[in-house]
Amino acid sequence: MKKTWFLVGLGWSIALGLKAQDDALNNSAQLQEVVIRGARVVSRTDGQLIFPSEEMAQSASSGYHLLRMLPLPNVKVDDVNESIVATSSLIGSVQVRINDVVASAADMQSLQPKEVEKVELIDRPGVRYGDGVGIVINIITRKASGGYVVGASGTYVPKASMARGNAYTKINNGNHEVLLNYSGAYSRSDGYSMEAQTRYLMEEGTSYQVARNTYDILHRNTDHHLQARYSRVNAENAFLATLSTSIADSPRNHKETDVTYPDGRNLRETTDNTEKVVSPWIDLYGKTGIGNQQTIVANASVAHTHTDYTYRFASDKDTFGYSTLGKAWSLRSEAIYENRMKPFTLSAGARYHQKYIDNDYSGDATQVSQIHSGSLQSFVQLKGSLGKIGYMAGVDLTREYYRQGEISYDKLWLRPKLNLSLPVSQHVRLDYTFTTAPAPSRLQNMSSMSIMTNEMEYSVGNPNLIMARRDEHTLSLSYQSPRLYNRLMAFFRHNAHPAMQHIYRTDDSRFAVTYLEGRRIDFLLLQNYTSCDIVPKHLNAYLSAEMLHIVNDGQDYSHRLTSFNFQLGLTAWLGNWTLMANMDNGFHFMESEYEARNILSSYLSASYRIKRLAAGLFCQNPFKRNGKVEDVENYNQLVHKFLVVSNRDTSSAIGIKLTWTLSKGRSFKGLERDTDRLKDTETGVAKPGR
Repeated sequence: MKKTWFLVGLGWSIALGLKAQDDALNNSAQLQEVVIRGARVVSRTDGQLIFPSEEMAQSASSGYHLLRMLPLPNVKVDDVNESIVATSSLIGSVQVRINDVVASAADMQSLQPKEVEKVELIDRPGVRYGDGVGIVINIITRKASGGYVVGASGTYVPKASMARGNAYTKINNGNHEVLLNYSGAYSRSDGYSMEAQTRYLMEEGTSYQVARNTYDILHRNTDHHLQARYSRVNAENAFLATLSTSIADSPRNHKETDVTYPDGRNLRETTDNTEKVVSPWIDLYGKTGIGNQQTIVANASVAHTHTDYTYRFASDKDTFGYSTLGKAWSLRSEAIYENRMKPFTLSAGARYHQKYIDNDYSGDATQVSQIHSGSLQSFVQLKGSLGKIGYMAGVDLTREYYRQGEISYDKLWLRPKLNLSLPVSQHVRLDYTFTTAPAPSRLQNMSSMSIMTNEMEYSVGNPNLIMARRDEHTLSLSYQSPRLYNRLMAFFRHNAHPAMQHIYRTDDSRFAVTYLEGRRIDFLLLQNYTSCDIVPKHLNAYLSAEMLHIVNDGQDYSHRLTSFNFQLGLTAWLGNWTLMANMDNGFHFMESEYEARNILSSYLSASYRIKRLAAGLFCQNPFKRNGKVEDVENYNQLVHKFLVVSNRDTSSAIGIKLTWTLSKGRSFKGLERDTDRLKDTETGVAKPGR
């Protein structure tokens, strides 16, 4: 606790210490506007509006690179690995949009930085953005004047035998655009190893100690994604049609485990599984304006997923195996109306989701599992201000239904969300957010299958699991100036009656691992995030320090954990060069009876841009040798397990990335649509647990 409050105090001491200098640099600034890293930043009720400088647009090589330059609090952008995440996983996911439509990796790669007019950072998103979204980054583009964009990128990590690439082209003709995109990835990992010590409590009250050393682990994965899109956009209307297909193939996942029993026996367990998933889908999107203040957005997405999965377990004593042919069909659609009136902005809409899963199991697990599920949501949201207080108030009424065999539920959920923002002074702002929402269980946990994990354990699904409820409160105090941003945040999440681990002993002295409705899982997070421009426009550093307290109350157990986590990073922009260094002490977390400790990790990267070509060199965990990545401990009274996971492939792993772009100005302001948000490839195929 002392560590966290020391770092909190340090962050605010820096803020107060630089305040006088910042005031001198910003005497003419208004309450809501400052200049950070050369970008103009305007505060809003739900976040910030950021205008990139001309220098940023000229030096950035991609959409990811441009976002890396912008002052985005609590967001980590890695333009080499093309990832955008929040500094804390509890904040939620980061949703990136272009012209208010969710963007894919291909959209970000093909985005020309000079086309970006402004970026909306929404760190308190309303109900219209869906569940689990903690931050929204909406990129607004200018009207271009050209005809085509062609580009390609590739990344290769020799030690990990990993390669991925992307190639795309966009062709414009008046208000029309055609996009073709292909991306692929290949990986062959043999650096994993696991050591587990497990103590089983037998029926007579004695302990049975088993050691498992998994040393021969091989994973092979290949992914292909092909996308074709036609769009027609003018000042008032937009229409986009997207046809996509993805193929994910894991032809071999193999591991061998040496098992040592207390009676001196030494056995070997072997598991093999293969999986191939083919997912074609189509998405239609339309947007129309009514006058200057009103818009209507509608879309529909239809997807089919075909899964072939096999699992084989063999030991000197037992054999177990099954095959699954999984098929899933899903329909997602939504319609949103927005009216930008004088006192407030009104948003209202509805979402509909229907899904059918048909899994046919054969072999040692013979069963036909059919699942019908769906949801119907309607929401309304108001955003405006009352005096100095900015507000966003919304409510979502959701009907969730589910049926598997004779098991079913049908429930209504009322999900309100409230954001309040109060500017305390020229540089200080106080924000509060409240939301409540359902928290569904994983479909895999809801299967009625029983799967042999090893000679002592089974994984057993529970189709009787119901939807849990999640309540969240966030209170933050932030300070912002041209060189410094500091945010002190308190976050509390209450999960009522969630799905939690339960283990019981079977009649044949084995142990079944399943999930039952628990009492609660609560999180309390105290975080201090500080970002400082040490040298304006050239050198930036950030520090995130967290204290996390977790409460897990299952049906027959209670566990508590208090952990301290920190992340720090340094970014330098030196002309055509961009240098980046990050360090993370490892997230320390607990859910149900599993406690996970991620090990200290670090990351270095350097990239250089010259005209149309950008090259990047990066290293994951430099100077690290042992490859240890995680400790996992299960505190169950019947099955107490301690697991150490290592991966040589992530120790001192050096990679290279090349990006090439050729463009001749776009002819209109294009809407980038990513159907990844709407596609649904989850088939709920039952798989063994860890």
